[in-house]
Amino acid sequence: MFDRPGRLPGFALALLFVSLHPLSAQDDETTANQLSFVPPPVEGVISLGAYDSKGKLVRVLKKDAEITSFKAASDGLLIDWDRNDSQGKPVPDGKYFARGVLVGDVKIEGVAFHLNDWVDASTDPRIRRVLSATLLDAQRTVALADASKPEAVVLESNGNRSNTIPLPFSPTTVKAAAPNLLLFDSAEVMLVDLASGAQVSRQSFTDIRDADSSTGRTVVLSGSQIKFQNQINATPQDLKPPADNLFRCAVSNSSIVVASKEAHLWKLDGQQFVPIDSGDGGELLDMGAGASDSVWLLMKTNAETLLKQIEPSGKIRREIELPPDLQAVTRFGVSRTDDALLLISDDGTTQRVIGVRFQAADQGKSIWEKWFERTLTPFKFFDLKEGKVVATDTKTDSPPVSVKPANNPMENSRQSLFQLSVVTDETGAWVASVDGLPLFQVCETKNIKQTRWISDGANGLRVYTSDGTVVEEYHLTSLENLFRLDAGSFD
Repeated sequence: MFDRPGRLPGFALALLFVSLHPLSAQDDETTANQLSFVPPPVEGVISLGAYDSKGKLVRVLKKDAEITSFKAASDGLLIDWDRNDSQGKPVPDGKYFARGVLVGDVKIEGVAFHLNDWVDASTDPRIRRVLSATLLDAQRTVALADASKPEAVVLESNGNRSNTIPLPFSPTTVKAAAPNLLLFDSAEVMLVDLASGAQVSRQSFTDIRDADSSTGRTVVLSGSQIKFQNQINATPQDLKPPADNLFRCAVSNSSIVVASKEAHLWKLDGQQFVPIDSGDGGELLDMGAGASDSVWLLMKTNAETLLKQIEPSGKIRREIELPPDLQAVTRFGVSRTDDALLLISDDGTTQRVIGVRFQAADQGKSIWEKWFERTLTPFKFFDLKEGKVVATDTKTDSPPVSVKPANNPMENSRQSLFQLSVVTDETGAWVASVDGLPLFQVCETKNIKQTRWISDGANGLRVYTSDGTVVEEYHLTSLENLFRLDAGSFD
């Protein structure tokens, strides 16, 4: 995701600043609320805090600050404090100490995202769940995402995100309707231009059960009615339904197919729907128009989930029993140009979207291969088990981690161990000293709900952060480059 950028040597930069900008005698004088100090001659940034006599941090004065952010005097850098605590309230009278850390060449690397394969390093709203998915030409994927803002995500065949289409409402289903996308919920149907994201048409209906569109023809199952448009934005016509309990519809190349939940099928012949005999029945889970004028059925028969690809006559072209790990498939997306499907599985703990494509039959059996898979595990909290990130219902905290720092170059003496933890604020996650002083920023993720961290070698740290949608993993190295500094006391 990123590496920490290099910086100019802090001490050299401070001396350069002093030499180029001579200070008056008044500038050299410090007050009771101002201290002068010399940082270690190491490239890096500085964090400073004000501490009371018991060693409690009462105010962060600087965090992850460049040398150039300090005022300079002839004998060092200046730090000011208004003697207010972190809440902006005046502190009690007494002696306070300014202490801190210069952070040298620490390296930060974003390693992985866990529990959500749909999240990447982009700034687009993060997908919390896939509501529906479909296939375009060349096996490109469109996923209708449950995110902070409604959106349709377009992926290339290699899985890379190519476009994100913001949506003006919250649809529950998406289908391919080249060159458009068809999106709908229980009350609205909308066509969106895939290339531009512009709205092509938008209509309201009551109790929408399903809809489909192809080559300008659109069918909507609205309650017990069938609404049909033979061109975009035309006035919908009523087609006489063959049954009252219609559940799914599909617009194929040659006809319109409707189906009941009990897997009874009809196709439009002229102005009438006639039955299609597709073999043994069962519970219909989903239906979609496929390539070569076919229709795909996702069915549950007894305790088995299977796929059927049928021709307009009802002849079965393929019948495939799904393997045990895909028995939880309840929805699918169908390609109109290839024999390919997107299967959406949800077993209550993990959602999977699997892309499969079919090849020629071998001895009566269809050969299919998996070419795409993404998983998403909803979670409240997370934990680390045997090096893996797992979802949990309870929050677990991490203890401080000890790091052995390099010798202090100003004193040529060995520093005591650092005790490090991770803290969060509105800007993201920070590595902090055990007393709470933020030292450097790990990430800029907003709304962090949980962090974990573990030691990774002598001077390394693995940091995990979660915003409730995904767990991010960061690898921190070269933590020996931490150098304590003492800026004196406020009397």
